[in-house]
Amino acid sequence: MRAGIPIMVEFRILGPLEVVERDQPVVLGGPKQRALLVVLLLHRGVAVSTDGLIDELWGERPPASAVKTVQVYVSNLRRALSDGLLVTQGRGYLLRVAPGELDVDRFEALAREGRDALVAAGGVGAVARTSAGGLRV
Repeated sequence: MRAGIPIMVEFRILGPLEVVERDQPVVLGGPKQRALLVVLLLHRGVAVSTDGLIDELWGERPPASAVKTVQVYVSNLRRALSDGLLVTQGRGYLLRVAPGELDVDRFEALAREGRDALVAAGGVGAVARTSAGGLRV
């Protein structure tokens, strides 16, 4: 939920990069623009400086037009995504991702639930003994 509103955008980075909004795929643009989105997703909720984005996208040899190109990519992503998700903060950009909107977060939550269930069931050792016993068939 985002401020009481059900999640309507879903970011998927486990596997091919996909963004789904209101059950419709979002067109994300070319490889560098998609890479910029991934960098922002990996740093969700934290402003990433323009220089940091340039380093991530081009390494030590950015083109002379790198700053302008990053601005164009951000502008394109803002048009593609919901209003207010990608914001300028200081000399960088911040992607607002609510809990549950990123597949990595959902995966980690499910993994925690699984670990908790293992502990409640007697721990990994109990599961390993059961599994090992089943493999001796």
